[in-house]
Amino acid sequence: MTSTQDSGQTNKKEIKMPKNKLKRFAECVTFPNFLQPEFEDVLDGFYLKGKWNKEFFENSNPVILELGCGKGEYTVNLARKYPQKNFIGIDRKGARMWVGGKTSVEEGLVNVGFIRTRLEFITHFFGKDEVSEIWITFPDPQLRKKQVRKRMTSPRYLARYKEFLKPEGIIHLKTDNTVFYEYTLEIIKEQGHELIIKTNDLYSSGPGSYRGELEAAEIQTYYESLHLEEGLKIKYLQFRLNRTNQLNNSKQMRDIHQESFFTKVYEVVKLIPYGRITSYGAIANYLGSKGSARMVGWAMNASLSSQEPVPAHRVVNRSGLLTGKHHFGSPDIMQQLLESEGIKVENDKIIDFENHFWDPVTELK
Repeated sequence: MTSTQDSGQTNKKEIKMPKNKLKRFAECVTFPNFLQPEFEDVLDGFYLKGKWNKEFFENSNPVILELGCGKGEYTVNLARKYPQKNFIGIDRKGARMWVGGKTSVEEGLVNVGFIRTRLEFITHFFGKDEVSEIWITFPDPQLRKKQVRKRMTSPRYLARYKEFLKPEGIIHLKTDNTVFYEYTLEIIKEQGHELIIKTNDLYSSGPGSYRGELEAAEIQTYYESLHLEEGLKIKYLQFRLNRTNQLNNSKQMRDIHQESFFTKVYEVVKLIPYGRITSYGAIANYLGSKGSARMVGWAMNASLSSQEPVPAHRVVNRSGLLTGKHHFGSPDIMQQLLESEGIKVENDKIIDFENHFWDPVTELK
């Protein structure tokens, strides 16, 4: 394999990014491998879900994702190096991915694609066992305490990856952040995932070094090279997800009663019709637990790690306020989901609340 010092050879001529973001967005639309679906195109399952090999790549090669791909450098370099595999870069900022889209089209790379979307919706894009590997390269470490659940290796995100990653599928993490690296190691241990490789200095040339032996050490992004010049060490992890429901750490075990209650809540929420909403209290009342509205709220907060999609955006407080909006990854997502169903929201409050209200007590007789 090529050593790290040779990795610069994988980088072709650098594409200069137009200063005008609108021009970049307009050009992205012309790229045949660049997808920017609207919310309504994703909610019920993206049209390529379960069909990426057959309808997009038109081959049976492994599908590999890079999450939070930024400019798409890593995605493109992987596609160059492994033409027998398919690669998809995913990021929420299309202006960044313009670089990867432009480069791949100009070079005629047919094994690479890009999706502009939020990571919260990723399970709507890929079917069961459709993805072989996931790369997470230099993600935002989300260092504030309130942001921990947004980390790409947090339990709620790993639960989502499990829905479409093959049982033998591998997750790769490259980071220069020690806190994020150690956090991921702790999650792997607590949840019983299979740690395959770990190193806190990927490019070390000392005894036991992986330098020159791993594909992770063969490709560097622009910012990665800057980190190395600054003397920062690059950490790398490779692991497989635990496919059982057994966890190794007692603090990860949920109370049996709470888990049963959450499951009942999810079953009710899944029955809320498109374009309708209900309240935490109404669900608690239907389940015979009047006064447990707060616990229903906890269930909605935890629903993002549910094995099946739960339309949590359709549950608000008794006044129609979007009190749970901060648990959707971005404060705007809950409102956008509601508005995509024809429900108007102003100042975080549903307009015409009573006409949209769905009461399970009367509707589920």
